[in-house]
Amino acid sequence: MLGFVIVSHSKRLADEVIELCNEMKKYNFPVVNGSGTDEDYLGSNPLIIAEAIKKAYIKGGVAIFGDLGSSILNAELALEFLDEDYDKEKVKIMDAPLVEGVLMGMAINDDKLTLKELEDELKELKFLSKI
Repeated sequence: MLGFVIVSHSKRLADEVIELCNEMKKYNFPVVNGSGTDEDYLGSNPLIIAEAIKKAYIKGGVAIFGDLGSSILNAELALEFLDEDYDKEKVKIMDAPLVEGVLMGMAINDDKLTLKELEDELKELKFLSKI
């Protein structure tokens, strides 16, 4: 089972994505909003994302979904803020559309799902590139 972090430039948009996608959850796992900035301006902040990763971190790992390029860049930077308590190999940024990717991920997340399997499933659905 995986934890999820949603990173959007808009904290409200991420809240709405989480609310919609929670309808697809079959199991209890963390879904954390890592969006916005300290002053609630549009944007993303690697420190906020790093804290969200820590909250969502579970044994199976954490899948991160972002909306725009700088959200992804800040999520990559956030990984640098994780200390040795967090296995960075178990934190993966998914190259998928924000809403569709999270919907699919939350619908298939169960005790056996791994980051690799989620990635493969999203690729199969053509959400991820086949590189």
